[in-house]
Amino acid sequence: MNTMYAAVLRRTKEVGVLRVLGFSRGSILVSFLIESQLLALLGGTLACLLILPLNNITTGIGNFVTVSEVGFNFSAGPLVMLAGIMFSLFMGAIGGLFPARMAAKKEILTALRGI
Repeated sequence: MNTMYAAVLRRTKEVGVLRVLGFSRGSILVSFLIESQLLALLGGTLACLLILPLNNITTGIGNFVTVSEVGFNFSAGPLVMLAGIMFSLFMGAIGGLFPARMAAKKEILTALRGI
């Protein structure tokens, strides 16, 4: 959400130019939502790639009071990764909605001034 707010604020004048050229508020909203979805997809895919080296690693947690250890196997299969990417897309939609709505609601003259 912070990334999208920064993108909207950085491109305020561009939003004003698009509105002057005849783009509707809805098309500006959709363009910022698509951008947030692409960023979320990139983040989810990168997270899945970073977790691959940890796949099928066995580790444990020790308890010093009972002097016991619980071991578990870390396994991230394709369904877990797909669920993670879907969750990142969902969070990207929620996080991009408010900044996209802010960009779409900007008045033309205010946006052209860069305020």
